[in-house]
Amino acid sequence: MKDRSVYIFEWSPRTHIDPFHTHDHLEIGYCLSGTGTFYFGEKRYTAQPGDVFVVNNTERHAASSDPCNPSNYFFIYFDAMIIEQADPELLLPFVYYPQQFHNRIAGQLPVAASIGALFRQIWEEDRQKQSGYKGMMRSKIIEICALLLRHYGEFTPLEDRSRAIASYYRIKPALDYMKERFREPLTLSDAARVLSLSPSRTRHLFTEKLGQGFKEYLLQLRVNEAKRLLVATDLPIADIIHASGFQSQAPFYRTFKQLVGATPYDYRANAAKLALFDNNPAVLGRTIE
Repeated sequence: MKDRSVYIFEWSPRTHIDPFHTHDHLEIGYCLSGTGTFYFGEKRYTAQPGDVFVVNNTERHAASSDPCNPSNYFFIYFDAMIIEQADPELLLPFVYYPQQFHNRIAGQLPVAASIGALFRQIWEEDRQKQSGYKGMMRSKIIEICALLLRHYGEFTPLEDRSRAIASYYRIKPALDYMKERFREPLTLSDAARVLSLSPSRTRHLFTEKLGQGFKEYLLQLRVNEAKRLLVATDLPIADIIHASGFQSQAPFYRTFKQLVGATPYDYRANAAKLALFDNNPAVLGRTIE
């Protein structure tokens, strides 16, 4: 069985903006060449060689390439447990308030160059697969996260950092609960009960911390599962609808097209191409094995 707690790959966005999406893991990108644009909620950043991009597992984002000079990246996806087990403080760069966070680290900064060098080392470890390469990859990810912590710490008061990590752990039980039970007919009241909060306070916490509501986050979890099943299995779409938590066909097809930008049939038929945009581990080859 593959250990997908870490994977690295090269990626070039398409020249048009695909629908915004989220992933179940943390991600860091490093621009190798070309130019393009990254979108994080209402934020927009021009991407140039050497730039570093940071995004957590809840902020909706998208990307596009310049048609005349397409951008190319290294991207690393990894499980939050890798850094949480090493040092919970390393989570701080990823538990940001979306409206206030600056996802781009300019390539001319020394920290971006240091992170880029570590990306190349991780790529080589994954390519060569010598003894102990998994541990080496994880250790370098921890080093990258320490550099991110120091970088963002320069601009974030200690009080704000403490509040951000407290907010993350406040909502985390509800997010974990939803990831385990998204196939069930969950309601905002269910999440509120897990958090021992009122529904109105829970609604506010989701909007504040995730930049989206409870329902939007739940639908994203279900669509992500549907995408995984479309790529990784031969299940009929009728079975995938229910296996991913949707109760009927019409809401499934409408939500899938809205969030993915393709029908389930087209997504499955073009799995390799579309999954590269989504960075779907069921298709990508460069994973820790």
